Amino acid sequence: MKYLPLIWNAVMRKPARTILTLLSVTVAFTLFGLMIGLNATFDEMVAKARADRIFTNPRFGGNGIPIAVAHQIAAMPGVKAVTALNGIQGYVQDPKNQAFVLMADQNAAKVFGDWIAPDKWEPVFKDRAGIVMTRMQAERWHKKVGDTFTLISKQVKRADGRTNWDFKVLAIADDVPQISNGIIIGNYDYIDQARPLADQGKIQEADVLANDPAASTELAERIDHAFANSATPLVTITEKLARAGNDFGGLDVAAITRGIALAGMFMVLFLTGNGIAESVRERFGEFATLKTIGFSDRTVTMMVVLEAALPCVIGAALGVVIAAFLARQIPGLMPPGFGLPLPTMSPMVMAWAAISAFAVALLSAALPILRLTRMDIASALSGRT
Repeated sequence: MKYLPLIWNAVMRKPARTILTLLSVTVAFTLFGLMIGLNATFDEMVAKARADRIFTNPRFGGNGIPIAVAHQIAAMPGVKAVTALNGIQGYVQDPKNQAFVLMADQNAAKVFGDWIAPDKWEPVFKDRAGIVMTRMQAERWHKKVGDTFTLISKQVKRADGRTNWDFKVLAIADDVPQISNGIIIGNYDYIDQARPLADQGKIQEADVLANDPAASTELAERIDHAFANSATPLVTITEKLARAGNDFGGLDVAAITRGIALAGMFMVLFLTGNGIAESVRERFGEFATLKTIGFSDRTVTMMVVLEAALPCVIGAALGVVIAAFLARQIPGLMPPGFGLPLPTMSPMVMAWAAISAFAVALLSAALPILRLTRMDIASALSGRT
């Protein structure tokens, strides 16, 4: 502690350089916190994913698949339940206010019973125009039970040509951990009977609950094989596998976020390494004087490490705090149903930030310390080095 004044004076020798370094480190650790926090969210999603739930979609996209496909899947051995799903993408009042309503049939209560409590599903299946909102969506649209929710959709039109879909909020449910921005669920019969005749009887997805979680992968393969040569080939994946791949069209988002976080750390290492090297080079004679009056190599090493650690640790702390603040703002900045999970600022994220900050400080100080331990004191005092 008695050397802190020396370290502080060294750090503040050039305030502009110190402030710019601190700002850069803070920005890098803000990015680091968001990326590692996103990875923590992915890990949590994988841990909570059900092994017995399977997602089935049309392999080549298009205009959906016949609902008869869901009925055929339901008849296959090993299938416990199948829910037919459709959806309405649109906006509320202004095109900037994007929203999505998932339209599900009655079997959704069996397949996704862990998402919404049974008593919340029931009112929706009794009223075709009814919806259940999770709390995050209800807060976003300032809705309560009994309110009307109007969605305008240019993509999904009604048989009479209207683009307005009017819903009644029948229940407010707890948020679903796997769905970061909340969800709105309506009755499939409403969209099916309101659309043009040519579009009726079509769904976008058929999700399955397997009898045996251990056999869900084999069941997914059998479903794909059964429809491989049909007019509606399917692509089927277990929820565990989908979450492990982060469910972003085959992209390994976890690997991408780790790469971005690592790039941020390299930026911090480059900045602090250059900064501490230049600072030590400017004060080489001063270090020689300190060693002349009795400062050991160990003491000088500690001073250089602490000088490098100061902006790293402060920047890491500020960066993680800013990342935690930004993580809470994401739901208000992103459109509903955007699909990007929210970063989780867990203690593990903070621990990784602290470890990374000290690691960067040690690596930044390594070369200057090596030079100081090998210095020729006489040459340094004479200014020849």
